[in-house]
Amino acid sequence: APFAHLTTVPPPEMNLFGRKKAEPPPPPTSNAGPTVSASSTLNAITKLRDAGDTLDKREDYLNNKIKKETDEAKKFMGQGKKSQALQCIKRKKMYEGQVEKIGQARLNLETQQLALEQLNLNKEVVEAQREGAKTMASVTAQMGGVDAVDDTMGAIEDAQADANDIAEALGRPMAGAYDMDDSDLLAELEELESEDLESQALGVDLSELKGLDAPSVPSSKPMPSAPTGKVQTEEERELAELEASMAM
Repeated sequence: APFAHLTTVPPPEMNLFGRKKAEPPPPPTSNAGPTVSASSTLNAITKLRDAGDTLDKREDYLNNKIKKETDEAKKFMGQGKKSQALQCIKRKKMYEGQVEKIGQARLNLETQQLALEQLNLNKEVVEAQREGAKTMASVTAQMGGVDAVDDTMGAIEDAQADANDIAEALGRPMAGAYDMDDSDLLAELEELESEDLESQALGVDLSELKGLDAPSVPSSKPMPSAPTGKVQTEEERELAELEASMAM
């Protein structure tokens, strides 16, 4: 081809229209910062505690130096060596300044340590709450959500209402099966009772009544006569029984 030498191939990053291809967007970055493990937090707390122990040891050392310089100053003053006593007081003031700085540094360490411990506790609480929220969302999704539960309860209520309607329909008497008047039933019952009484009266045999003997009147027996004579007392009766037993 005569114009073959004029044909150019666009670079890989360019399209056919001369525009640069759009690069894919970078992955979203989190604003939470670098991830800090629980072990690193505990290590930081441990280092703060160790630093506090070191400051305590340094403070004890300086307090001993202050005491020593104070004793030396008193001793030199007693010997009349005022210039040497003054040097002891200067060193004592220098040590006291360092003790004051150590106290402020210890306060800063304790403040940072308490903050880290509180953050570590808050982290555990948030993680537990986040896990609880995930579990609640998962269980809710398994149940189909709030709308699905509402639909289920509605279906249960409808089914219960249908069951009640069916039970009521089954217990309702059918038309014409028991359509009777109570007054007619009572009249028929009285007629049956009347017929029963008549049949009982006509069925009695009078000849059987003739053969029956009348009940005999019991013969009268003489009534026991009332006791005569003097009524014995209990003591007299026992005495009479005793005399009768002795006479036998």
